[in-house]
Amino acid sequence: MRQLLLAGVLLFPLPSSLFPQTEPGTELTVTLLTFDSGGQVWERFGHNGIWIRDARAGTDHLYDYGRFSFEQKNFFLRFAQGKMWYSMGDTNNVEGVVRFYASEGRKIWAQELDLLPAERLALREMMLENIRPENAGYAYDYYLDNCSTRIRDALDRVVGGAIQRYGEAPSGFTWREETRRLNQHNIFLYTGLMIGLGQRTDRQMSRWEQMFLPIRFREHLDSVSIAGPDGAVRRLVKTRTVLAEGGRYPVPDRPADWTFRYLLVGVVIGGLLAGLGGRFGRGAASRRLGVSSSRGAVGAAAISRYLFLALATLWMLLAGIAGLVLTWLWGFSTHLAAHRNENLLLFNLLALALAVLLPLALRGRMEKPTRRLALLVVALAALGLLAKVVPGFSQANLELIALVLPVHAGVVAGWPRVRSPEPS
Repeated sequence: MRQLLLAGVLLFPLPSSLFPQTEPGTELTVTLLTFDSGGQVWERFGHNGIWIRDARAGTDHLYDYGRFSFEQKNFFLRFAQGKMWYSMGDTNNVEGVVRFYASEGRKIWAQELDLLPAERLALREMMLENIRPENAGYAYDYYLDNCSTRIRDALDRVVGGAIQRYGEAPSGFTWREETRRLNQHNIFLYTGLMIGLGQRTDRQMSRWEQMFLPIRFREHLDSVSIAGPDGAVRRLVKTRTVLAEGGRYPVPDRPADWTFRYLLVGVVIGGLLAGLGGRFGRGAASRRLGVSSSRGAVGAAAISRYLFLALATLWMLLAGIAGLVLTWLWGFSTHLAAHRNENLLLFNLLALALAVLLPLALRGRMEKPTRRLALLVVALAALGLLAKVVPGFSQANLELIALVLPVHAGVVAGWPRVRSPEPS
């Protein structure tokens, strides 16, 4: 029914005779459209746009700032460097946009804004200036400069800073907490993001900063008041309408604590590594001591050896690649949210070196350096845990420590007992 009403408004504009006022901007209606989180990685933060309707001219324009293309030249290289280039867009098919997002199962809100005619006109002029080809592009940042912050800033300018004044209060959330709750539907995406985000994301946001999320911007806008020329205070949002119920991609109000789950996985994998090392170690020791053993026992020991080697090498390879990415993000990119990342104590280039050395050491080559390197990898992970009580080490990465430390320890626990048996 709401979509039918929307279609009626779009298809049958009111005649200009109903707008006898001479003050420019009276004929304009400004509405903030907010689209809930979607299923794709780049849709998790949601989206929004400013819908400006000119009832006298019978035109509708929806302006938004979140447009990008994978076909852009060097897109993935620029992404790795933190130099993402996004652009502003404009469409006059508002009904089609609403229908598209509704078909994806995403909730859609419409908030008509109670702006003075001069403010509506100023906002439209700002949009028309920004949509010019030479102005439409901008350097995108997921947290600091995105589709929502651009609209926030534009609206705040036309209402004389009222939104920013409201937004000075603390939000009660950190950047990481908002990212966690939006991505806990996908354990792999969630884990990757938690690995990549550094200390900067653990600072509590103000309400103003929290408006980087379109859904939070919509919520806060309902509470913003503005004063007119006569000093009368009014709510910025005039009316609120839900255009589509959505609900396909629910998001919790608060992120869940997965520390115990990660710890369980870490203990299982670490225990498996230690157990495989112990099984092979017993078979190797029997052969070195000349103790007879069955052919089956020797075969089981050999299988344990190869399983330990495969699992330990794979784990260190993954940890090392993650460390390589973290080193790049901090040292060679402008992804500020990934800088000062304590996860480098868990995932680092030493793990990558260990992945190379482990197969050699289990064949009797470079055994002592490899063992020392494995101990150093565990020590760094343990240091990450001890750092929780040291001022200045404030990163919320206990979940990852609970996963990584037991597995690193499992490699060391299994390692001293998996030396290649000496020939009899």
